[in-house]
Amino acid sequence: MKSLKLLFVAVLAMVATSVSAQGPQGQQGQRPQRQRMTVEQRSQMQVDRQAKNLDLNEEQKKKLYDYYLTTNKKQDAEREERMKAMREGQQNGQRPDFRNMSEADREKFMKQMQEQRQAQQAAEDKAFKSILTEKQYKKWQMLKKAQEQRMRQMMQERQQGGQGGFGGPGQGGQGGFGGGDF
Repeated sequence: MKSLKLLFVAVLAMVATSVSAQGPQGQQGQRPQRQRMTVEQRSQMQVDRQAKNLDLNEEQKKKLYDYYLTTNKKQDAEREERMKAMREGQQNGQRPDFRNMSEADREKFMKQMQEQRQAQQAAEDKAFKSILTEKQYKKWQMLKKAQEQRMRQMMQERQQGGQGGFGGPGQGGQGGFGGGDF
């Protein structure tokens, strides 16, 4: 009888350890895989967000949907091209990252990325200006600037070793990547 009690206590201890290791996210702290949204779903989500913030009419919603659909398709195609080039580079033993670039190549690459982003922003600005009323456009610009401020703040906090890295608030240590001395 005593050995049965010891066995029961041992099993309970194993179960308790197993449950606490899993946490709220499932086995061993891994998050469940999320289904990737289609281009159409992402476009609709973006329109819904703008409609909520800017009180859009049906015609404006349709025009924004068309804009987002075109933009998202283009971005997906560009992303796929980059991924393809990366996979080919890895197969040839090349690491497609900044460590293999000279300082001049790195600066050229960063300048190219910055110019590309500025062109995208100018195109977005032009599209929104043509679709929205003047009042909606001003509100959209304010919302956009507020979002940029939040992003800058988050980047500064991460660079300063603040919270909010992988795992969410309170889970990161130095740099927000799990902490610890290693």
